[in-house]
Amino acid sequence: MASTTESVTTRIVRSVADATDSDALELPPLYDAVDPDGLETLVEGMAEGAVAFTYADRTVTVRADGHVDVDEPAPEVGASTRTAVSD
Repeated sequence: MASTTESVTTRIVRSVADATDSDALELPPLYDAVDPDGLETLVEGMAEGAVAFTYADRTVTVRADGHVDVDEPAPEVGASTRTAVSD
């Protein structure tokens, strides 16, 4: 994992706040989505790969190198992504 003074969980919250244009204090607690201590331990021990989970309506992916990606979640199965247009 890349050396940094910022914890994985802090990077996650900061990254999601940036992606959602929110204040980090306005986000739901991270522990509602994942065990923060367990996640720190998992990521610190990963030589390769990634772990992904949903937090604050975003898909968060943490790679073995410590990089955090935040994406909008995929649409639910069966959900319509079409926009109706009427004349």
